[in-house]
Formats: sequence, structure tokens, C-alpha cells
Amino acid sequence: ESSEGQGSAFYDMVVVTTPLHPSRSNFTFENFEPPIADFPGAFQPSVTSVVHGYLNSSYFGFPDPKLFPFTSILTTDTPDLFFNAMDNICPVNISAAFRRKQPQEAAVWRVLSQQPLDKHQLKTLFRSYYSVQVTEWQTYPRYDAAKSLPPIVLHENLFYLSGVEWVASSMEMIAVAAKNVALLAYNRWHQDLEKIDQKDLMHKVKTEL
Repeated sequence: ESSEGQGSAFYDMVVVTTPLHPSRSNFTFENFEPPIADFPGAFQPSVTSVVHGYLNSSYFGFPDPKLFPFTSILTTDTPDLFFNAMDNICPVNISAAFRRKQPQEAAVWRVLSQQPLDKHQLKTLFRSYYSVQVTEWQTYPRYDAAKSLPPIVLHENLFYLSGVEWVASSMEMIAVAAKNVALLAYNRWHQDLEKIDQKDLMHKVKTEL
């Protein structure tokens, strides 16, 4: 699908980078032999609220907002706490004249929570606010030791990148997985099969240093 509409095309190789679990995509694979199975598992939902307002520093133990020293607030797993973290965010493109808002000034805060914040919870965190933008999204896998990992090779010349998330979910892991998939696809395409699944690879890696 493109800006010109839906269509089809032939490719020598395809790398799937979106999670293929039912809660994250609507991909279907038809007429593959052997068939590509569905992947079990679910992702942890999270809610991001971007709030432009005045922080209620008293809630965090600072009656005088001028004395509030933090730009990020982290929490522990407490049942009665309704948010996970919050931080004062800055523009993506910062000019030379930019300065971070003082704690007594209206600023833009990002609040992470398990559920959308209601008005009472917003008034708990902020003395007053101008606007709230809310986004709900699936953040990372719900890990379970009993689940098997998705394959890297789904079919001949069809590779899957996001399965590494079920080992550990981070940008660094995705970068490593992307390099590995690129090398695997390259070596398969050029029939450099001796470079794939090398039995003495760990010995080579250890002796390089």
C-alpha cells in the first residue's frame, strides 16, 4: 500500500519489521507451504499523557514550587499509585535561545500510566493545566518463560526482525537484530553458507581479543 493506493509487486527478499502478534498487526500469510503459524503472546499496554500545565509540587513534598529540583520522577511498584513515571520534556529542535521552564512555570510534562488519567488524578499532579494529549500504545512483550521465541526465518527469503523483542525489548536489541538479519540475508543470497551457523564462531569471537 502506498500513497497511490493498494497494489502488488514481486521482491527477491522481504524483511518483516513489525510485530506479527495479533494484538500488534493484521498481517496474514496465505498459500505458504509449510504454513506460517500465528505467534502467541501479548504486549503490555501503556498510556502516555502529554500535559501542558503547572506541576503540583506539593504532592511531591515541595510546597514552594521554586524549590522543586527534579525534571524526571520515577516510581516503584505501589498498588495505590496511579502513574509510573513523569518527566519534563523539551522541544525536539532546540534553538540557541531555549531555556528549560522553571518549576513554578507552566511546562510540558509526559506522564506514563497503566490507565488513562481522570480529572481528579490530573488535578493531583498539576495545580492547573492548559491541555492534555493522550496516546495508548502497546509497549513491550509480556514475558513468559514458557513461550518459545519466534523464528528469524519465516520462509525462504522471508525474514522476521521483531522476534528479538521476546528476548529483551530495547532499541539496542533491535539494532543488533537488524544487523544479524541483514548479514543472514546477504550470505544466503550470495550462497556464503559457511558463514551461517558456524560451529567454531564462539571460539573465533573469543580469540579475536
